[in-house]
Amino acid sequence: MRILIDFRKFDGVVGGVERGVVEVAHHVAGWGHTVTLLCKQSRQAEVERLFEDAAGVTVLPLRVRSHVISLRNAWLDSWTIQEIAAERETDLIHFPYNWSFPFRKRVPTILTVHDVIPFTFREAMDRFTHTFLYKPGIRLACRLNDVIVTVSEFSKQDIAEKAGVPRDKIRVIPNGLREPAPPDEELDRALDERWGLQDGFVLNVGGIHERKNVPRLVHAFARLVRQHGYPGKLLITGSVSGAPYQIRMKRVCDAAVTAEGMEDRIVFTGFIPDAELDSLLRRADLLIYPSLYEGFGIPILEAMQAGTPVVTSNVAAMPEVAGGAALLIDPHSVDEMVAAMKRLLEDKALRRDLIRKGKERARLFSWERTARQYLELYREVGASS
Repeated sequence: MRILIDFRKFDGVVGGVERGVVEVAHHVAGWGHTVTLLCKQSRQAEVERLFEDAAGVTVLPLRVRSHVISLRNAWLDSWTIQEIAAERETDLIHFPYNWSFPFRKRVPTILTVHDVIPFTFREAMDRFTHTFLYKPGIRLACRLNDVIVTVSEFSKQDIAEKAGVPRDKIRVIPNGLREPAPPDEELDRALDERWGLQDGFVLNVGGIHERKNVPRLVHAFARLVRQHGYPGKLLITGSVSGAPYQIRMKRVCDAAVTAEGMEDRIVFTGFIPDAELDSLLRRADLLIYPSLYEGFGIPILEAMQAGTPVVTSNVAAMPEVAGGAALLIDPHSVDEMVAAMKRLLEDKALRRDLIRKGKERARLFSWERTARQYLELYREVGASS
């Protein structure tokens, strides 16, 4: 097959979406298919490095027409991509970034919509953008593409309800899990020294967003320390951008830390590379992931893979991802957070049981399996053209 993937939104950071594109493209090309990735001209060298060992993958740079969102630019982009696909006799086009508007369609298209979080949490969007661009834009994109892929049954239901997409048009292909870095005792010691982790630590992964529920977690951790004598620290990982909403959320989180007098016990690490994250995941006393909304929640599986027990929310996609291998809590309840953390720290039999179940659960997720599911869908959609 000949597959074209629109990778033009890659901005130099390999996040969750980018990791999925890289893994799927590597696997599909490795199975003898031809994959072409469209990227910005300014990112060509970086994208080529991501695929330097991948025979069958071609990187094709395109000039970015404009950063202004408009129907004219969307139509021109659609025309350009469809022309490229037709010239290369492409079987289908895959858009992995939630948006695409194939107005003038000559080749079938697949759109991956990971979630529709902004319908619930506006966060970075002003009211005009949210009401008049994002909501109608997602609905139009879902209508114009032939098949919509999402990452969980919860997201399928959410997209169907909020974007008005027929359920039989939506396919669920879960995310995979990357291979963790091997244990590195020197790195472990360096991280312990950097953040003072000698007495243990509770880990939270996900960054500073309204839905991540960090202020409640801060209050819960303070009670765990004061009322139950937990000696360790709380590490909260994730970058904080210069976006106004993230700056506001960081101020709210800092205020909660100060109000609880936990400045010496709660650490915001900022962005950390995979090797450091793997060290923390492997050695944490537990992972707590009390998000108010996720379309998937990959840190849950990463902790399980590392052999660390998990506390997570009983809402959105978290119970589906956890699959009965985590303690579930109401993310609005500080009391439930405290009780679950205390229980996991003290009940050794429960810890052993959840660690065992978690490793079994994590083994069900791999990028090879995800890539095979995408390839099956590529064949189905390509054959229908």
